[in-house]
Amino acid sequence: MTAVERPPRHRHPSRDSRLIEAERGVALVMTLIILLILSGLVLALLSASGFEPQISSNHSHTVRARYVAEAGIEYAYGQLAANTDAWDDSLAGATCALGTILGAPTSNLPGLGSAHGTFTVRVRNDCDTNDDRRTGLSLDTTTGPCGGAGPGSPTHDANCQVIVTSTGRIGSTTRTISVVVSKIAFPAPTAALAFPGIQANVDFSNSNIVIDGRDTRLSDSPGAPTGSASAVYGITVNGGLPALATQVKTALANSPQNDVRGKDETNVTATTQGPNTIRADDTLTSQAVSDLVAGLRSSADVSIHVATGETYSVGNIGATCSTNLKSSTCWGTTARPKIVYLRGTPSEGGAPRPALNVLGDSGGTGILIVENGAVEIGGNFRWNGSIIVTGRDAAIRYRGDGNQSVYGEVIVNDSNNSGVTNLAGMASVFYSTEALDLVQKGLRRRLVSTHGWIDH
Repeated sequence: MTAVERPPRHRHPSRDSRLIEAERGVALVMTLIILLILSGLVLALLSASGFEPQISSNHSHTVRARYVAEAGIEYAYGQLAANTDAWDDSLAGATCALGTILGAPTSNLPGLGSAHGTFTVRVRNDCDTNDDRRTGLSLDTTTGPCGGAGPGSPTHDANCQVIVTSTGRIGSTTRTISVVVSKIAFPAPTAALAFPGIQANVDFSNSNIVIDGRDTRLSDSPGAPTGSASAVYGITVNGGLPALATQVKTALANSPQNDVRGKDETNVTATTQGPNTIRADDTLTSQAVSDLVAGLRSSADVSIHVATGETYSVGNIGATCSTNLKSSTCWGTTARPKIVYLRGTPSEGGAPRPALNVLGDSGGTGILIVENGAVEIGGNFRWNGSIIVTGRDAAIRYRGDGNQSVYGEVIVNDSNNSGVTNLAGMASVFYSTEALDLVQKGLRRRLVSTHGWIDH
């Protein structure tokens, strides 16, 4: 069988040319699309580069405005820390929701013009709805540690906290920061020597002491006060335990050589000498003292911890102050008061041991706190400010082998009826607003803190 040979097929010339033309058309369209996309990208890049300076400027203004707002917070902190006893003055005309302006509105940064930014600071009391979520305390609408007898209100701080809002401005850009500002509340002094705890065991025997609730200046001689503040009682005890006052009066009667002076409980506008200046008073409570110690503990310049059965003995306190104010044996000067905190370990049965034993020629200025232990003081000793002995086994004892004096106040806050306060020798306790004010003003920036920062 013979194969049949087919002639070759030829493509039509006109059809091939049409295909080529079609391919050229597609390439042209694709080229145009690519050029369009590239042009768009170029335009987008050019547009972005054109906005970049504006974006950078906006960012710079935002950051700078926040820094200016922070400067406003620092300004408010400085004002409130410098006037811890006058926060109500800053709240004059305030409302719970809006507060009032602190200082001048649109204030310039120190030494700079308004072009560098301005800030406006508002302060208000924490009495508005949901403020308790900010502060961690109940709304300030009741009495509190900073309000005396009056409840908190838009113009009266009672719980020792306010809310500060600072708005910083650079050009048309603003940033706002709000923060809670708190202060440690110092209970109002009630006496030169106070026993707000559950005991007031006092031994006046073998002593020739002076306890004086009249306002005494630091330079005054014993028994010759020249201060202008109202007198407090010579000795006060827990207001809920009036029998303690009788106990102290009996101890004084058994040792008539001792001198107790101060406000007269039968005539509060006058002063007296003897039992009528010894009173049960509930103004200073044991809880208020404990709260004060809890607030001061973390701010101590000198912290000492004593193990069970041990006593921390130190002599010639203050001798190093002239050469090294930071020394652990420099317990403050009138120019730089200190907080000194010593924590003892209470005894478990048996006679309590002193947690602190002071010897030699010693002195200091500030707040001396001894927790869970007694203080025993010998030699020559002078303290300006507050001495607070609190917790278990709390007591203070003067050994009588020198001249010991306190200008300010002494608080013994015993929680388990174990300590005996023994005032021997020539010990003296003088109520002094000059000393107390000096200490609180010297420590004021450590008595005020901030928390709860929010950026708006």
